[in-house]
Amino acid sequence: MPDTQKAETLSRQKTFLAVYRETGSVRKSCDAMELKRPTVDSWIHRDLYGFKDQFRQALEDFREYLQDLAIGRVQDQKPNDNPVLLITLLNAHWPERYRRDGNTANTEVKEMMGEWKKWVKANKGKSKKDEGVTEAEEARRNAVDEVEKILSSRKNSDES
Repeated sequence: MPDTQKAETLSRQKTFLAVYRETGSVRKSCDAMELKRPTVDSWIHRDLYGFKDQFRQALEDFREYLQDLAIGRVQDQKPNDNPVLLITLLNAHWPERYRRDGNTANTEVKEMMGEWKKWVKANKGKSKKDEGVTEAEEARRNAVDEVEKILSSRKNSDES
C-alpha cells in the first residue's frame, strides 16, 4: 500500500476510534464518517495497522466511561430511588457474589433488595441530621452506609 493511502487509512482509523470512544456504537461512528461497516469489519479481521487492539482499547474506554457515569448516578441517588443501577454495578464488580446465575448469590441479591426496600420505607420522610448537608449528599451517605451494613452482615454470615 502506498504511503499516502496508508496515511489516509490510519487517519480514518484514528478518527473512527475517537468517535467510537464517545458513542460506543460502530454504526454511529461509521455514519459520522460516511464509512461503510464492512470497512471497519475488514480492519478488525485483517488487523490492519494494529486496528484490532486499538478497537478493543476504544471499547474498553467506552465501558469505563459508562461505568463512571453509572457510579456517579448511584452516588447521587436518594434513598427512595430505584436500586437497580447499584445492583447492576455490584453484579459487574463482584460477579462471584451478585451475578444472577442461579446459585446462592441470586438469593442473596433478592434478600438484599428486600432489605433495601424495608430500609427505604423506614427512612422515608426523615429529616436531615446535619443542616449543612444537602439532601442529595445525605441520601448518598445513607445509601452507601446501608449497603455497607448489608454487605458486612452478608460477609459475617458467610464466615460463620
